[in-house]
Amino acid sequence: MRSAKAPGQAPVSSYCIKPKDTVPKYVTVITNRGTKAFGFLVMFYDPYLPNGVELGLGVLRAKTLEELLRQTDTLSVHTPLTLETRGMLRLKELSMLPKGAVVVNTARGPIVDIDAVASLLKSGHLAGVGLDVVPVEPPVEPVPELIRAYRAREPWTVGRLVITPHSAFYTPQAWDDIRSKGAETMAAALAGKPQNVIAPESY
Repeated sequence: MRSAKAPGQAPVSSYCIKPKDTVPKYVTVITNRGTKAFGFLVMFYDPYLPNGVELGLGVLRAKTLEELLRQTDTLSVHTPLTLETRGMLRLKELSMLPKGAVVVNTARGPIVDIDAVASLLKSGHLAGVGLDVVPVEPPVEPVPELIRAYRAREPWTVGRLVITPHSAFYTPQAWDDIRSKGAETMAAALAGKPQNVIAPESY
């Protein structure tokens, strides 16, 4: 993985964190801080989180999405799908990544332009791509070029592209958490104190 930083400086790993608002309303692309253990500098961009939250997280903060992208070696997207985040990362934005960058999307498919990803991976601008989500799930014919090429194991995808069926979350612990959180959410709604509410107009 190529770094755009000075020799000896750690590569930058960028992500996005969800604010605790009732209605998700942000853009970003933060990390689970585990990547710091691998020697990454971690940076995020989120215009809705209060100033100083990065200090508590122990990570760097970009002032703009462009600033984040231009110095990111590994871009991992973790943001809900809203009117604001739909199509947030298109060809223009993804082209700002340094040559040799890696893109990972475990959020929602429509946030990242899958055709732009295909173009940049095929050209060699992106070194690798990992997708746990795609625009339409399950994919229907005619499928996007990236999925078609992956299924056909075309040379430019082999060893550089991984697509999984929206299953990156799956562990026994996560499965237990889904059940308990679902029960808690239903109990709160029945008690007249709804939580985790996402208004339809937000997406």
